[in-house]
Parts: sequence; structure tokens; C-alpha cells
Amino acid sequence: MLTRRTRSLAAMVVLFALAGLSSAPANPPGKAADPLSRLGKERFRAAEKQYDIVWSYYQQNRIEIYQVYFWSRLMLDARRDLGETPADRAAALKAHLDRMKKLEDLVIKVRRLGFGRGYDVGASEYYRLEAEYWVARDAARER
Repeated sequence: MLTRRTRSLAAMVVLFALAGLSSAPANPPGKAADPLSRLGKERFRAAEKQYDIVWSYYQQNRIEIYQVYFWSRLMLDARRDLGETPADRAAALKAHLDRMKKLEDLVIKVRRLGFGRGYDVGASEYYRLEAEYWVARDAARER
């Protein structure tokens, strides 16, 4: 037989469960129904997922360096398109720069060990410099 405390606890659980089933939208009006926003978020998640796979493959020496750069650029484009403020777009550029620095660091470490492709060193340097340029240009525009 249920005690008074157990019944109270069960009633609270049921009330919380029913509260979670309310018909109120989870997002503010206009945001949830916006198909462009939804597609933009799905686009970014798809690019991010593919980038993670490509990064893993590159670390295993299964693909070329350009694939890592390409998918990072697609993430950058998708995230910039989602950005509503200059700060959002600057954050997208900074995230791309961070990925390119990480790529360049890996390339340099691998080459020091005597492995990898020599042309990856120059390519990764260019990708990093390009990203640094974009970050600096964006900062200059915001001044």
C-alpha cells in the first residue's frame, strides 16, 4: 500500500510531466516557425558533422588536407549565415581560424616526425593566414 509521502511524490511527478506537455511553443513566436532559420541550423549541423568525420579521417592519413579546409569553410559559411550580429559573425571567423591553427599544428608535428606530405605544410600555413586575414579585416570593418 502506498504511503502518504509516496502518493505526494507520485502526484508531483505526474504534475511535472503534464507541465512539460503544455501546448506553449518552446521557442519565441516567429522563431520556431521560421523555415529559413531551421534550415540554417540544420545546414550548420550537417557541415559540423561532416567536418568532424573529415578531421578524423585526416588524422588517420586517409584523406587530403583540402577536405579539412573545405569542410571548415562550409562550417564558417553556415555559421556566418546564422549570425544575427557582427559579434556572431566574428565568432564564426574566429572558430574557423582556431580550426586552421589546429590543422597547421598537426601538420607541423607530423612532418617533424618524418611523416605526412610536404605540401601540407605550405597549404596549412596559407589556410591559417587566410583565416587570420579574414579575422583582422572583420575587426577593422567593425571599428
